[in-house]
Amino acid sequence: MASIYKYTLKDGVTKRYYVSYRDPAHKQHVKRGFKRKHDAEDFMHRVEISVADSDYIDPKAGNALVSDLGKSWLRGKRGTIKPKYLGDLETSWNIHVLPEWGERRIGDIRHSEVQAWVSQLAGKRSPTITIRAFGVLKGICDTAVADGLIRRNPVDKTRLPRKVRKARVYLTVSQVMALANESGRYRTLILLLGFCGPRWGEAAALRVKNIDFDRHRVLIRSSYVRAGREHYEGPPKTWETRDIPIPDMVLEALRKECEGKGANDLVFTNVKGEHIREQAMDGNGWYTGALKRSSVPRLAIHDLRHTAASIAISSGANVKAVQRMLGHKSAAMTLDTYGELFDTDLDSVAVNVNRKIAEEMNDDNKVITKTEKEQ
Repeated sequence: MASIYKYTLKDGVTKRYYVSYRDPAHKQHVKRGFKRKHDAEDFMHRVEISVADSDYIDPKAGNALVSDLGKSWLRGKRGTIKPKYLGDLETSWNIHVLPEWGERRIGDIRHSEVQAWVSQLAGKRSPTITIRAFGVLKGICDTAVADGLIRRNPVDKTRLPRKVRKARVYLTVSQVMALANESGRYRTLILLLGFCGPRWGEAAALRVKNIDFDRHRVLIRSSYVRAGREHYEGPPKTWETRDIPIPDMVLEALRKECEGKGANDLVFTNVKGEHIREQAMDGNGWYTGALKRSSVPRLAIHDLRHTAASIAISSGANVKAVQRMLGHKSAAMTLDTYGELFDTDLDSVAVNVNRKIAEEMNDDNKVITKTEKEQ
């Protein structure tokens, strides 16, 4: 049970009320400072209801600082997510979340403040950076709710900026060939990226033993990616291994690329025999030079993956085949990403349905005509 008491402040005149109550563990608590008895009664009733419903949260639990909770939340991420993603979260925490929220008590954060912060950040940074920073704060608040520090998550229903997808550049088959032919020692790499669609890191980690020449398959088993300033070799994105079908021309180029190499050797290396690093469109790298010499539309080297998808779709591949080739989690994700490339399929659907209707109607007419003759 909870009780309300009146007390006098040190000035000997001002009156206040406090509520004395026990939590579910029968620990005594006192909440002071109510100017009106009505406010004290309201607090008392809410405490009694929360205790009865097993939904009690110690008001002092909300005093935990976001800085402490954030460090704990990040520690909990280690070992459960990839180092690259962990590095992105740590960067977002240090640059955007900690300076703004670190010294705040988790129980004092209000939804309106979060929305104002998100809107302000979105005005200065990209939607991707803004959404990631918000995700860090949301993860901390979600954990605080789960730990019983706060009852409701103040970030819920926050409106976020929308990502606007930039227009994609899709190369034709002849353009992929032109780019590959101007890429020197990396000709086969461009052919693989442009016609088969592995991620850059997957191609960089490809080893001779991961090419099945008999089955015309490249076995995606690892990826070479950057985490902060460091690079490391680990499992593919989303930990999903897969096999990619390889056209004859690309397979023969890979065969030549692997001549004289051992099973564990990297297929593609730099001039020092080390892992290749991703190339930028601008600068003095070999890819920049190949773009200029081939005169193909400018596109990031990662976007060759989109070209591979467009070529596969235009050749008649269905969405499930493209999904498996690219390593997407689901066919829905493939459709979300490349839905516009499947629009042309609608025309063929109409043509095929028309043909089916015509065939069925012709068959029905033949049956009717035959019956009439018999009569």
